[in-house]
Amino acid sequence: MKRSTRWLYLFLIAALLLGAAAPAAFASLDKPGRLKIMPAVIQVWWLFDGKDGMQGIGIGSGTLVSADGLILTNHHVAFPEPDQGVTHLGVALTVRSDRPPQPAYVATVVADDEDLDLAVLRISHDLDLRPVRPAELNLPFVPLGDSDGLDVGDEINIFGYPGIGGDTVTFTRGVVSGFTRDAGIQGRAWVKTDTTIAGGNSGGTAVDEAGALVGVPTRAGAGGDAATVDCRPLADTDRNGRIDDADSCVPIGGFLNALRPANLARPLVEAARRGVAYGRANDQAQPAPAAAATGAPRFYNVLFAPGVSESEQPAAVVDRLPSGSRSLYVFFDYENMADGLPWEVQVSFDGERQPDWGMPEDAWSGGASGNWWIGWSDAQFADGRYGFQFVVDGRPIAEAAIEIGGRAQTGPAFSDIVFSDKATSDGAPAEPGRLFPEGVKELYWSVDYANMARGNQWTRSWLLDGEVVSTKTEAWREGTSGTLNSALTADDGLPAGAWRLELAIDGKPAARADFTIAGAEGGALFDPFVFSDDVDQETGKPRSTGDRFPVGTKALYVLGAYRGMQDGLRSVSRVYLNGELVVESPFEWSNEFYGGADGVWWNVIHANGSELPEGEYSQELIIEGEVAQRGSARVGAGGKAAPTPAPAAANGAQVRGVITDADTGRPIPDAFFIVLNPGIKVAAFQWTEAEVYAMAETDRQGEFRLPRALEREQCYGLVIGAEGYWPHTEDDVCVGPNTPADTELALQLKRR
Repeated sequence: MKRSTRWLYLFLIAALLLGAAAPAAFASLDKPGRLKIMPAVIQVWWLFDGKDGMQGIGIGSGTLVSADGLILTNHHVAFPEPDQGVTHLGVALTVRSDRPPQPAYVATVVADDEDLDLAVLRISHDLDLRPVRPAELNLPFVPLGDSDGLDVGDEINIFGYPGIGGDTVTFTRGVVSGFTRDAGIQGRAWVKTDTTIAGGNSGGTAVDEAGALVGVPTRAGAGGDAATVDCRPLADTDRNGRIDDADSCVPIGGFLNALRPANLARPLVEAARRGVAYGRANDQAQPAPAAAATGAPRFYNVLFAPGVSESEQPAAVVDRLPSGSRSLYVFFDYENMADGLPWEVQVSFDGERQPDWGMPEDAWSGGASGNWWIGWSDAQFADGRYGFQFVVDGRPIAEAAIEIGGRAQTGPAFSDIVFSDKATSDGAPAEPGRLFPEGVKELYWSVDYANMARGNQWTRSWLLDGEVVSTKTEAWREGTSGTLNSALTADDGLPAGAWRLELAIDGKPAARADFTIAGAEGGALFDPFVFSDDVDQETGKPRSTGDRFPVGTKALYVLGAYRGMQDGLRSVSRVYLNGELVVESPFEWSNEFYGGADGVWWNVIHANGSELPEGEYSQELIIEGEVAQRGSARVGAGGKAAPTPAPAAANGAQVRGVITDADTGRPIPDAFFIVLNPGIKVAAFQWTEAEVYAMAETDRQGEFRLPRALEREQCYGLVIGAEGYWPHTEDDVCVGPNTPADTELALQLKRR
């Protein structure tokens, strides 16, 4: 379940703050633009050791994304099955549009993400297996673009190699037809296109009108003939001197219509660029496989919502949507699933299949049981009946339908349930979340309401691990619209488990939200992280600890004691290098792997045997959407074996804090906090990276942490803002000798 924190580029922030109009759309990619891109399109070959040396077949496509030989492609292109007999990955370069690609190099996998089906290769050798120097390659490349900037109807240009070896590069033009979202991925999970893309283009190049890489062709259209993939024996994989049906087949056919957004690939590329191990290229221990399911997969409690909240809950529960709706989300509970099972969602409109909609077939990564959602945003829904069929391992297991059309509903409604274990003076949740410690005796909650009338019968039901523990129906006594604040109390403390609040109006479901209670009573789930460069392999205990390590360190071990954990909790491990996300690893908490409800969690940051790059490494562990613990350590620049004085910034003030809505007190995710270099006034800021001393973005809890400490005896300009809010700017914010080394700020922004 994934994964990427969206990096706000300075020019986007400038547009938000200054209210600038969106830049004019680029013209269609012209011939000079296409000729510039094609040399960066490569074909990936699976190479085999044969009687006359290495032989191979072209299996997929890729894109050069750096001059020193980094290639972005699909995971399934980079990792053939073991029985294929592949010994090396070959790289064939595009030399001319009317000629086959020219085999030129051998590459190795340096970063990969099996769940996203993405991988980054690095050119490492020539065809004679002699090492090459990346800095001397100077290859043409395509820069990564901002896939979040795509809109429905935007032009998409696809380059790649559609068939087996010997084919020439192909070009296909189409438009963006929609976006699919997924509970396992932050932001857009798929970019849907009306372009028909042949299967061999998997891993290839999808650029926007400006020629920036915005997507990777990845998945086949859901269901029907479009999902059929031609699999043929193309190499002598059993080494008997002939190619026949006894050899392993290679998938070469099928048609793709879904792109992985380039923003999801950014952390992989950044990790590869900086030399930090990511994914299967990481040779450290991985979680044990989940236990086999005891029954058939099941999806149930399917419901529709017009949006998803910041805590990934349905904004409201609806059974129809009005004409002109542009977003739709489907929530469901599941059980007896297993990671790796193929699943998809097929969509029909007025009874006819819609291959451009739906969720393309993907490998399940949500664990055995829980709740999930998929959705469509910025979409164009025609009026009619939309049917959804959920398919797991080729078998339909659930169906649901919703009508879109007519006027907006004006009946009574609930929306946006929020939970907290702290309250303001008027009883409103003070610090919204969805993970709380065991034993909490009072849980505060609120819900927005509209079009309510006295006498409406409303019901609130509390469920624990799927079983109703309390339900109450009463007449509405509040106003017509506003926010209802209430609390769930338990004298002996609320027991641990998966909780759900369901609200209904006049017997009709209206809103739903989940939260989890775990951990020791009144305490944090995790103790502060401990960093070490050496761990006893028998006991798992660090031999030495600290927050500074010398140049030449090859691994950083991160350890944190935990308590009260439960199977099935959604978790994400994130590693940052100098504030930039370089590794993101989602997983489902498994007592089988981590050693029970109480124990020590650990992660290792390494560079596949090489020295770790110098810089500040930050480890963040997220449980059920909330930061359970974070910590940092530095390699080089003052490490424990390097007695040179630390730079002035290390002795300065480390700034962190939270940014909230001035009216509601709720945290603002994706807000930004920019510190300008000393001497630069806000009015003179030209929105270049060279003018920025440090920058941070808030997480879902509105929290941020600057990647660099502010130097003492220096004064800075600040720029703080978020989409939809009035910005705050300030000059001459000075750090004095008495400023705390760990400075925490509480900031508020007001909506426009």
